[in-house]
Amino acid sequence: MRAGQVVGDRYRLEERLGSGSQGQVWRAADLRLRERSVALKRALSGGDAAAASKVRREAEVLASVNHPNVVTVYDAVEEDGDWWIVMEYVQGRTLADTGTVTVETAARYGAQLAGGLEAVHAKGILHRDIKPANVMVTEQGHAKLADFGIARQVHAEPTLTGTGAVTGTPGYVAPEVVRGGKFTPAADVFSLGATVFHLVEGTSPFGEGNAHSLLWRTAQGERVESKRAGALAPLLDRLLQTDPKRRIKIHEARVELGRIGGETAPGAGRAVRLRRSWLWSGATAAALVLLAAAVWNVLPEGDNKAPQGEAAELDPWDFIGDPTTADPCALYDEAALNAYGSTEIDTDDGAFEACDLRIENETGGVDLNLYLYETNGDPNQDGPVTMDGEFGIISDEGAHDECVRTLVFPDGEHFAEMLAKQDPGEDSDVCAVIDTAAAAAVARLTEEGPVARREHEEDPASLFHLDACGLLDDEALEQFPGVAADDPIEGFGDWTCQWVSTTSTTKVRLLFDRDDPPEADDGERLTLDGRVAYDEGEHWDSGTCLISVIHRQFTSAGPDREITAEYVRILVIGNEDDRPENLCDLGVALARSAAEALPDT
Repeated sequence: MRAGQVVGDRYRLEERLGSGSQGQVWRAADLRLRERSVALKRALSGGDAAAASKVRREAEVLASVNHPNVVTVYDAVEEDGDWWIVMEYVQGRTLADTGTVTVETAARYGAQLAGGLEAVHAKGILHRDIKPANVMVTEQGHAKLADFGIARQVHAEPTLTGTGAVTGTPGYVAPEVVRGGKFTPAADVFSLGATVFHLVEGTSPFGEGNAHSLLWRTAQGERVESKRAGALAPLLDRLLQTDPKRRIKIHEARVELGRIGGETAPGAGRAVRLRRSWLWSGATAAALVLLAAAVWNVLPEGDNKAPQGEAAELDPWDFIGDPTTADPCALYDEAALNAYGSTEIDTDDGAFEACDLRIENETGGVDLNLYLYETNGDPNQDGPVTMDGEFGIISDEGAHDECVRTLVFPDGEHFAEMLAKQDPGEDSDVCAVIDTAAAAAVARLTEEGPVARREHEEDPASLFHLDACGLLDDEALEQFPGVAADDPIEGFGDWTCQWVSTTSTTKVRLLFDRDDPPEADDGERLTLDGRVAYDEGEHWDSGTCLISVIHRQFTSAGPDREITAEYVRILVIGNEDDRPENLCDLGVALARSAAEALPDT
């Protein structure tokens, strides 16, 4: 390409501004609009028609973003097999060339970028490489998000390639991305925080150095100490939280940054419904589905558990509310399921975030299990997706004797997995049963609103009131080699917790469960801090070890008055090459620490 060449019969190349692996950027003149200056980015597709088509589609999506703090995309034109993206030409400099600024100026730029990012996320787009060099500042002092060279419509693809390359820039990319997790809107929020940190400190949150050292520090969570942030320091801590679930939401960050910077930056608009999308691929199908969600005020940090039976104040699009008071059993419509036989709900079995229902008929029966969970990554289930109003339904036909459906709530982060399994020899249409259950649950939520609250108080001695992550402190976790102790994955209602190792593929999951009292053949009986426990080995899956500690036993509230046991279960997840005894040794050591931390019953 050369200066003077006309692209797409409209844009005359004037000056090459830069180039890289993603393509070339030129300043050009728009010959149809009085030679208005525009920026043209040539996306090199190497003759790959699919890659070229992807560039065109992404340009179309980016062109739908209209915000004063986002570089506007005007057009996309094809020339000699490559696509050129036509963008607003910004005369100014990047934040990387600005140097350190005052706290107020950094907050003002941050508020502007947060508003732009909110608008970008509202269109279902992730930037994936926010950093000072990708932010333009106009001569009038307005910051604009630029260079969407690796932007993608929102989906949860792995962020580590086969060669170990990370999507994003070392020092500014989020810890969960460095560790091979999923790229989500929260990862963009972290990069925004890292950019604001750079503005006041003159360095990334992980200092300076080569890419390898920066990525290692990021994975370890070794941030440098803030020295100049002043009033921004508490907000930067919330933007740079290692756990993406604890990270401040983008609209709240915009408001807080604006308050410190003395400028109210425009956001996506309260009436705008966020569009969140994933690329879900199963064995037989792949579906790109846009799920409606909404911007809402997040609950304040800290202990936000409402008293049982008392509904928390809910946003119109929050169908969960306080997870600890949401009743999963309320999602069953027994009247609809009576068409398949007599029904009975078991309220004292399984996890606190789950509910079992039994259907009895002339030929046997069908067991239904409903499990609530939360994630800002991929849902647990793959399969084609259909929409029922504001709710998505993921389908999985499963094995011959079972069928699975997953409800996707409108916020795109809460899910209800529903499984139907028939008795041996039974000949029910289990998929018809679970389809009825799923449709009835959606109808109830649509007509009545948020999930109903639990009707009965849990015993004060129950595990229900404990935090799973709190049972293993730093000293206990030192027994787990390479553990990321400060970065646990908290489950729904705080009733599950998972830790990963930074030096191996091993994971440890701690969960609360309710089940029948143990039997002699459940495994090797142990005594841990005076409590009965069982080493159940590969009871749940190969390459794992399950240790179950009995917390208490009680008489169930159901009509059968059965004895039920509450368990703390430690599941060590390795792989088939790991020695089972090594996994179980770790499981027993952690289970002993958890037993010591349990309160007396």
